[in-house]
Parts: sequence; C-alpha cells; structure tokens
Amino acid sequence: MRRRLLCALLGAGLAACPAVAIDVFVRQPLPSKAVFGEVLVEVEVLSARDVAAVEVRLDGELAGRLSAPPWRLVVDVGDENRAHVFDITATDVAGESASRRIETPALATGMQVDLELQQLYVTVTRGGQRVLDLPEEQFEILDDGEPQEIVTFESGDVPFSAVLLIDTSFSMRGEHLRASLAGVQAFLQDMRPLDLAKVVLFSDQTLITTPFTGDPQQVAAAVAAARADGGTAINDHLYLALKALESHQGRRVVILLSDGVDVESALHMADVRWKAGRSSALIYWIRPSAAALERFNYYSAWRNPDEHRQEIDALVQAVSDSGGRIHDIERLEDAPRAFREILAELREQYVFGYYPKENRNDGAWHEVRVRVRASGTRVRARGGYYDDRLQ
Repeated sequence: MRRRLLCALLGAGLAACPAVAIDVFVRQPLPSKAVFGEVLVEVEVLSARDVAAVEVRLDGELAGRLSAPPWRLVVDVGDENRAHVFDITATDVAGESASRRIETPALATGMQVDLELQQLYVTVTRGGQRVLDLPEEQFEILDDGEPQEIVTFESGDVPFSAVLLIDTSFSMRGEHLRASLAGVQAFLQDMRPLDLAKVVLFSDQTLITTPFTGDPQQVAAAVAAARADGGTAINDHLYLALKALESHQGRRVVILLSDGVDVESALHMADVRWKAGRSSALIYWIRPSAAALERFNYYSAWRNPDEHRQEIDALVQAVSDSGGRIHDIERLEDAPRAFREILAELREQYVFGYYPKENRNDGAWHEVRVRVRASGTRVRARGGYYDDRLQ
C-alpha cells in the first residue's frame, strides 16, 4: 500500500515504480527568499519504507538530525546578509536515501552596512477575531515614520521559547495555586515539538524554577511540591525572565500570572521597561481580580499607595509596548483557558524581519508601527526598540 501511494504521488504507474523509492521535498525555506536569524527547515519525505532519519546541513556543516516526524528543525543562520546552502538528506531503514539542496540568496542591496535585524510578531484582528490570510503586500512597517523593506515574512505556527512566571505568594495558597498550575500544564501539553518553556514559581523570592523544556512531565515533577508563601516581587522576577530569554533566538515570550501588586521588589518597573525595550519578547499578563487593583490602598516597605498604582500602570504599559496583552480572568479556575487562548494567539501571528534603513546605534528609542491595508482590522505589535546593542 505504501509503495502504491508513493508511486501515485510521484506520478508513476506501479509497474514503472522502482521496488524501493524515496524522495524528499522542502517546504521551508524557500529558495527565492533571503533568510536571517532562526529559520524553520520543514521537509516532507515520501518513502516506500519507514524513514530512519533526516539530516540537515547548513553551509556544509551538520545542523541537526531528526529520527521521527514531524521533519522540522530550527537552525540559526545568523544575521549576516549572505547566501546560504541547505542540504537535506532522508534515509530509509534499508539505507536508501534521497537529497535536496536549497540555496537562499543574499538580500540585494547597494551598500553593505552593519545593521541588526529587527523582528516583529504581529497580531491582526477584525471584530475580535484574528485575521490569518493576509499576504505580505498588505503590510507596511514604519521605523521612526520611515517605510522599511520587509526581508522575512511568515504566518502561522513559528516555534517559541517562553517563561511562565507564576505568582505563588501567600495569597495564592490552596485552590488558587492548584488552578494556576493547571494552567501551566494546559499550556505545556498543547505545545508543539519545537516549542520550549521554562516555569518559574515566585513570591518574594524564587521558589521553583525549571530548565527550558518541552516535556510537561518534567515540569509536573518539578512543581509537585510547590506551596504558596511569602510576599510578591513581580518586578524582580519579570526582569530575570527577560534576562533568561536573552540566549534564545527567535520568538521569545513571557506569560505572567499574578494580581499585579508588587510589595517586595527592589527593582522599579522602570528598570523592567528598560530591559523589555531591549528585548523582542512579548509579555502577556493573566490578571485575576482586575477590579481589586483599582481599590488597592497599601503601604509596603518600598512604596506608598500612589507609588504602587504607578507601578501597576507601568506594568500595563510594558505589556502593551511589547506587543503582548492583558488577559483578565474573574476566577483563577479560568487560568487553563487563559493559557490556551494565549497559545492559540501565538500560533496565529505574522512574523516580520527588516533591517532599519539607518545604522544609528544611538541608544535612543525608535518607534515602530505596523500598518495593514485591510478594512476594519486592528494591529498589535511591539511599539519600538532601543538601538544600543553595542553599549
């Protein structure tokens, strides 16, 4: 049956089809487009026998070896504007193999300059529903008001690295903690093979932290002994979450579950916003009991009530500037649904890359706007970046 299907897909009759046949087709990357940063290599293998392995080489060097489908691998090609060669070889259990070569070009430019690729993760909605079928031509990116040339464009599922930052202070004890951890498990169980997540349970100190993993069972074992205790230090841990993502290329995400009242952090939210402005990480905030924040009237060792409200407002702004959003829930029992909705949004974003036209490196904030030529749409994306990578 497998041989008959393969022959049909290859356009050959059964009599003309060889006894052993294997072929490999490359879905991504496309040979016509320049590539930068992390690149998803996705192939389809047609074989009359079971496939033993798929090997990916980048510019002559082994980039990875896959032993089971899906045949997808993320490789980092760097940010240099240059051509690349991808060699993909599929081998079946009998040792028969097939290869494909994809050559991607350098981006045509009249002058080579040292620019850093800016990546944007864009959510487009119409009437509250995400819009998923817009072509690249309907988007425009403005950097400090100047139109930019889009050099990479993807839509749909792109792998990510995420930090799930869970408030486990004393107010989260009992059922609240169990509901929060159920949300973490819901997120992890729905991740795809190339996605990674790190879970941090915190109060006024870090209580439990896991390595980046795609294994829900590993996280479940690590948080099994979790308990809620102590005060809340959101600013300190949000800063650390952004720092933990610095070594990860591609799409970076922080999901914070907390009531947002920080009474213990040594850092101010201004420090977090400074860090977030130098990161491309999306920040999502699952916020229970939003109405209670409006009535908040508390003195802590660090701040008076007005200063606490200013910190909360600054957290709201940090989320907005990153291109993420606030997800309000009335009960912590709704945490699993909130995590799943955020994951669904991540699956349905557009991903853009562009080189700013000017090589400034001036340490200043540069405003970024994304326009969509489609009626009735709303766009959410990172609001800008600090161009001070060498400082």
